[in-house]
Amino acid sequence: MNPILEGNFNPAFHFLGLIQKAIADGITRHCVHPGCPDVYLVPSEQRYYTEASNIEALQALCLAAPFDLKVESVPDWRPAGHQEVQVGRMLIHKKNPATASKLATHPLQELLWYAALCASNGQLLQDRRADIPVRLTSSPDFSRLFHRQQDPKLAAFMVKQSAPLTSIAESTGVPLAQVFDFYNACAVLDLIEVEQGDVFDPANHLIGLLEKTRIDRQARRCALPGQTPLFLVPSENKYYSEADSAGIARVCAALLSKIEVSLIGNSDEEEVVQVGRMMVRRKKETAIPKIPARPLSELVFRAAFYASQGRLLRDYELHRPVRLKDWPDKTVLRESAFTEEERYFFPLAAYMTTHTASLPDIAEATHLPLTQVIDFHNACALSGLL
Repeated sequence: MNPILEGNFNPAFHFLGLIQKAIADGITRHCVHPGCPDVYLVPSEQRYYTEASNIEALQALCLAAPFDLKVESVPDWRPAGHQEVQVGRMLIHKKNPATASKLATHPLQELLWYAALCASNGQLLQDRRADIPVRLTSSPDFSRLFHRQQDPKLAAFMVKQSAPLTSIAESTGVPLAQVFDFYNACAVLDLIEVEQGDVFDPANHLIGLLEKTRIDRQARRCALPGQTPLFLVPSENKYYSEADSAGIARVCAALLSKIEVSLIGNSDEEEVVQVGRMMVRRKKETAIPKIPARPLSELVFRAAFYASQGRLLRDYELHRPVRLKDWPDKTVLRESAFTEEERYFFPLAAYMTTHTASLPDIAEATHLPLTQVIDFHNACALSGLL
């Protein structure tokens, strides 16, 4: 797997992993690293104690490997000046100012965040991918958390919209390595929402209408407002349109609720026509333009492809091996060479007809973004090619 796309930063090899382990098992730990103030992790209080006045003084500790640390479990530890006293049958925790230590207490979440930000070193968390859309459920509290100049900019972008980390770096102008650092820190605070589970529902797009048309055999006129319409004629297995490839792609990608759909031959409008010597009133039919027809199968493929937008069809698994049993329509492949969004159709078809592999493995082998592989996969699936 391309290391730029799939993460290999393992917290277990850093102080971050030790903090996570302490939170998981609830055991207090005393952590020592040469040249760095001691740190006491107290997960039962969700706090840590240290003499450091600034969290940046703990950078060497956060960058250290576990075997470079001296760690001692101290389950019953209390900072000097803190003691438990018996009051009747109860133990009460109280402070004694006279014997108070120099240790200051801080929220453990602040150290968790800082440790992730430091140790990531431009590497994405293991088992995470840079080409899967993600967003922030809420912005980190920068009034309390250490942050770099670019972090609020990234937070503002990621709260408003979902996007792959690669796209976030491109849109914000922040280097991808720094985006990874920020993402990792947000992930350990559970602020990340992954859009990978967002499934593609054909019923919400033109591809769903094409399936309905195939069943009821009704001809239809479909158009986005202000766009050249498509005429679907299932009895002929054809469609007609004067729209160019970009216009067809726009209709395919649009939500069905945005498309004006009317049945051909069932208009409520009437017209008077002459039949022999008689004038007859009849329902007005929608005229199909006198242009060459195209196979409806081409439109099915493109409708699925452009509507998918990186979302996998329901009941399909990202890591389940797939293979093409037949090539897509030759006309589609031939025309794809002249359309930027479709130029990878041929190499994908060539690979998938000769190999059985999961979608991430296909993306790696063909050097294509996973989202593009998913779109092509969905088009093939709904065309009966898998």
